[in-house]
Amino acid sequence: MAAKFESRNWTAALNQFKAAEEAAGTSAPPQAPLSNADWHKREQFKVKIIEARVKLKLMRDRTDALKDALERYRSQREATRA
Repeated sequence: MAAKFESRNWTAALNQFKAAEEAAGTSAPPQAPLSNADWHKREQFKVKIIEARVKLKLMRDRTDALKDALERYRSQREATRA
C-alpha cells in the first residue's frame, strides 16, 4: 500500500515538531548556526518522524479496514445461518 504524499500533512507535522522543539527549549539559539553535518542530521530526523507518522496512519487505516471486513463477514455468516 503506497503512501500518498499530502503537503498539508507534511506541513502540519513540521509545525508540530517545531512547536515541541520550542516548548522543550531544544532549538539552537539564532546566533549559533548549525554545522552542515548537524543540520543534515536534524533534517533527517524530521523526515524520519514524518515517515513514522505516515506509517502509523496507514496502519490505523488498515486496522479500520480489517475491522470493517470482519464485521461484514460476521454479518454475512449470521445471515446464511438464519
